[in-house]
Amino acid sequence: MVKAEGVHKSFGPTHVLKGIDLEVAPREVFCLIGPSGSGKSTFLRCINHLEKINAGRLSVDGELVGYRQQGNKLYELKDREVAEKRRDIGMVFQRFNLFPHMTAIENVMEAPVQVKREAKAVARERAERLLDRVGLADKAAN
Repeated sequence: MVKAEGVHKSFGPTHVLKGIDLEVAPREVFCLIGPSGSGKSTFLRCINHLEKINAGRLSVDGELVGYRQQGNKLYELKDREVAEKRRDIGMVFQRFNLFPHMTAIENVMEAPVQVKREAKAVARERAERLLDRVGLADKAAN
């Protein structure tokens, strides 16, 4: 499902990800744990191509993230193509409300309604189930 091969990421002189190798199989649960500043969020942002890696390869469902391969060369995808691929990759942020001006349930509903054009009623019903499933039903209106 997710495969990282020798992933490196630097911000200027700060080398954050140093050759990450990882393989997470479909339906497998994986926890990324480490101290603040160790690169956990950076790595997750790289999986969505919200951050560009400096070296290595990342793939989701067998497809490269942010790049296409032609022969032995990698070419970065256009922003539109990257956005299309992101539609199928979910990401959970550290706070329950990514957009602070919206409630937790509105945050959960946002992508299905805006990106996938799902009906609000359908998205709300699923969002309620999902919040309950992860123990955040009491935060729906927050």
